[in-house]
Amino acid sequence: HILILSDSHGRSDLINEIIGRTRPDAILFAGDGLRDLPYDDLSLPIYAVRGNCDFYVPPVLFANGEAEDESIFYLEDKKVLLMHGHRWGVKSGYGAAVDHAIRKEADILIFGHTHEPMELFLRPDQFDPPLRQSLWVFNPGSLGYRPHSFGTLTIRGGQILFGHGEV
Repeated sequence: HILILSDSHGRSDLINEIIGRTRPDAILFAGDGLRDLPYDDLSLPIYAVRGNCDFYVPPVLFANGEAEDESIFYLEDKKVLLMHGHRWGVKSGYGAAVDHAIRKEADILIFGHTHEPMELFLRPDQFDPPLRQSLWVFNPGSLGYRPHSFGTLTIRGGQILFGHGEV
């Protein structure tokens, strides 16, 4: 399973606690706290993007390369678009980010920035014209601010399962 984090804002202690509790196979980090990630143990694949508060970007290569504003990669056979979301105005609604994910033909959109946990499943027939595929939209919330939330992702046999948790 995969641990999804965002907006840790200095709470590396909570990142380490969650990693110890959940024992993930990988981490997806949606920005704002790049310096909080556990660089001393990069045996755990970390996919990360830069947030609007990430003024310092560590000189490391993540599983998806350097930390950019957004990243597209595959987990199993699912195309993931990982972003912080500030460039797409997600605090005013996530429609622009969803439109961008659709244009990129993503199966999964993961973003942070709002500090609000959310999960949404969009079926192809909910759009006109219909989409070619479904889109999962997920925000783990904020690890740095109460309720100190995080997310999980499991992909098995083409099936996607998200979850939310709190520290």
